[in-house]
Amino acid sequence: MEIHQEKIWGQDMQLNVKALALASGIVIGAFTFVTAHVAVITGIGLTYVNLTGALHPGYSPTWFGACVMTFWMFVYGLIGGAALAYIYNYFAKEKKSA
Repeated sequence: MEIHQEKIWGQDMQLNVKALALASGIVIGAFTFVTAHVAVITGIGLTYVNLTGALHPGYSPTWFGACVMTFWMFVYGLIGGAALAYIYNYFAKEKKSA
């Protein structure tokens, strides 16, 4: 067991920028899709929908508005995931060279 741990801890860890960006976009987009549709169907979370609608044109408590916001949150997730992976990889390389 210790040999396995040494191999894991001895390697330099790098994040795959594309994979993290896509995973973040999909997770955040799916969460937004579900949340928006719950607001449309049940009315729960309409305050949140109306508040975010002020910042994102096209986002409203409708089926189309939910799809629009899902797209935007997917894009935000892509950008955020890619930025996080890039920053992590940058500092991981710095540590290696130090």
